[in-house]
Amino acid sequence: MGKQLKPKSRRKLVLLNVFLLLIPLVYFGYPLALRALANILIVNDSPVPSDAIVVLAGGEPGRALEAAGLYRAKMAPNVVITTEYPPAMYEQAKRDGVQLALSYENYLRVLEGYGVPAANIFRVEDYVGDTLDEMTRVRDFARRRGWKRLIIVTSNFHTRRSRMVARYLLEPEIGAVVVASRSDNFRPGSWWTSQSQVRTFATEMEKLIAYGFYIGPRILWKSRESTRLRSTSSGLPDSF
Repeated sequence: MGKQLKPKSRRKLVLLNVFLLLIPLVYFGYPLALRALANILIVNDSPVPSDAIVVLAGGEPGRALEAAGLYRAKMAPNVVITTEYPPAMYEQAKRDGVQLALSYENYLRVLEGYGVPAANIFRVEDYVGDTLDEMTRVRDFARRRGWKRLIIVTSNFHTRRSRMVARYLLEPEIGAVVVASRSDNFRPGSWWTSQSQVRTFATEMEKLIAYGFYIGPRILWKSRESTRLRSTSSGLPDSF
């Protein structure tokens, strides 16, 4: 008979085999895991005919390029841009005769350059500081014009948080879909290979978690209240 391994030696052999198995799994599997992490940030709704296309501020001009494409595809007759706060040195530069281009001005140039008439471009002139503030201003702007459906265009990494805020602030009064710009620097399939994209991922994930803790319970409460009101109006009890 062959010599049997001692229990301690068998455990070492099992651990060695597990370790050797993990090497190719980690080497070939980590890109899939990191890709899946990036997809937590990203949603991309199918655009539907709407009253207006809203380009969220704070990103690359590619957002405006995406909006111009949707306008040319006749998805909406109007395009709305918002106004983020200017940089801290803006007023000083203005006094010194140095003209800085603000992000909304770049959006305007892109939209008009790619076929959106100036008469069909609207700007929310109140300054916006974050996505929650921005979507509130957009909601008020849409209400004043009687708009009932919007297409929200933003960077791909910003889409899930934007849709969360849209559902909280706009729906059900104003329907909204969120469309990702196809001209972004953030690449879900290789973001971990770039220092700037790693920073983008980490910052956006932190914001998504913070917004989730703030907005998530409110969305649930809003949904519960809406269900209760429908039940009351139909004469049905709240629960059984």
